[in-house]
Amino acid sequence: MTRLSENPPPASASDIVTFIERARDRGASDEFISQLLRQFGWPQRDVERAFFQVYERLTGYPMPAPPAGGGELAKDAFFYLLSFVLLGLWTFSVGEIAFIWIDRVVPDATQNGYYNDDPFRLAFGLARLIVAYPVYLWLMRGLNRELARHREKHFSGVRKWLTYLTLLIVSLIGIGTLIAFLTSFLRGELTTRFILKAIVVLVIDGGILLYYLNWLQRTPSRSGAIAGVNP
Repeated sequence: MTRLSENPPPASASDIVTFIERARDRGASDEFISQLLRQFGWPQRDVERAFFQVYERLTGYPMPAPPAGGGELAKDAFFYLLSFVLLGLWTFSVGEIAFIWIDRVVPDATQNGYYNDDPFRLAFGLARLIVAYPVYLWLMRGLNRELARHREKHFSGVRKWLTYLTLLIVSLIGIGTLIAFLTSFLRGELTTRFILKAIVVLVIDGGILLYYLNWLQRTPSRSGAIAGVNP
């Protein structure tokens, strides 16, 4: 029996093709092989290219090129970016409206009760919320329907990169809020207003993180549908 070395040489693209062919000959499914290779560290794109070569050998015919080229990826990137921008607009509006309410309920003594810009801020915040939130819901419904129809889009690099970039921004906002809260606490400058506003930011940030982390972990079923088409 051949003994596996502790430090095998780096594998090449042809090695993946050979591995896929031998695994398929022994009854392994393509889905299992793809998942195994990705869990072992192979990039999704390399795995897809290897399967292209395997099926080209099986059919004796080259993989046909899509007529639209990279247009589908560009369209996906546009809709994901637009949805994340709208997410920022309506969540910022919710936070601003909550801040205005906190300022009214717990007024600052140094302002002598004057809030000259509150009507404009409230109107602008409500306008953004009324416009951005329904469009965001519509976009997310469309994106989730696309995921339900096209199982391969669950593994799209565009989806993962842009979602994780959004989560990075949200995480930095949450971390900055916690740092500011701790700084005020250590200096003995905590006020009820500041505590309430920090809670608003953390609740909004936490909700976004929980939703999108769960959204990224959704996996397509064999029927091509996922649980919860609604955002």
